[in-house]
Amino acid sequence: MPELPEVETVRRGLEPHVVGGFIDDIEVGDPKIFQIEPHLLLEQIRGQQILGLTRRGKYLIFELERHYFIFHFGMTGQLTFRDPNRSDSEGFKRHPVTGLQRTRQHAPDRHTHLQVHLRQGGAMLFRDIRKFGKVFLIEKGEVAVFFERLGLEPWTPDYNLKAFLQKFGNRKLAIKSLLLDQSFVAGVGNIYADEALFAAGIHPARKVRSLRKTEKESLFEAIPKVLEEGIEYGGTTLRDFVNSDGNTGHHQERLQVYGRKGESCHRCGTLIQRMVISQRSTCFCPDCQPRGGRSRTGKAPI
Repeated sequence: MPELPEVETVRRGLEPHVVGGFIDDIEVGDPKIFQIEPHLLLEQIRGQQILGLTRRGKYLIFELERHYFIFHFGMTGQLTFRDPNRSDSEGFKRHPVTGLQRTRQHAPDRHTHLQVHLRQGGAMLFRDIRKFGKVFLIEKGEVAVFFERLGLEPWTPDYNLKAFLQKFGNRKLAIKSLLLDQSFVAGVGNIYADEALFAAGIHPARKVRSLRKTEKESLFEAIPKVLEEGIEYGGTTLRDFVNSDGNTGHHQERLQVYGRKGESCHRCGTLIQRMVISQRSTCFCPDCQPRGGRSRTGKAPI
């Protein structure tokens, strides 16, 4: 599932192509992804100018003149720009689990469920194999209510240590489960939760109420750090993620623990272990993230 770094990577790639442009027409495929009737979507957004492109957590937000046009990528969503001045690719790279994975600009196919054509030329294509993604259109006055359940947004004034510590409370759940809760810190998913916990030296199964203040402070610093690294390397491509140009990310080459069960820890050499928390695969280093709360070195591996 695309997380904050992947959505931000798409946002940065699309921005120069679409901001300032006008929506000329749309074509729809499977209506399952739409949270508004497709014909109403066309009626509402046709002719509107794209004034800006922002992000909140895992949501990509197009600011139009009268509405916000919002995408959530679900598990396999891809939003790319089809440049009329660039040739389409004829090839696809097939993944054994998820099926077709586009690697470069391509013509619409059976997994393309929305095409947004721009007046100046070009189109945005939303492609989603598993169809868990969602497309929303909301009035401008409704945006605060739409996002009211989302948690702290990294790199904003709201993301501060005081607010972060207050979010913990005296909960009994595992810290990994809390990180997956979008009402805690928006945009963190399975990949970056594992990476942040490793960076902070915290075992993913530790109960929230067992964490010391210093550990929470380490996690507060680790979360934006691992997210920023994900953005720097163009996102993490394990199965389906591609950026706005259709290219894969490179952060998967720098992962410390996620998806590395049975491999040696880059820091201490111990074999990475895997467990399931909140029905999600969770990887960690038992030496750098001991369940008792203290590593052999006594410090977090940031």
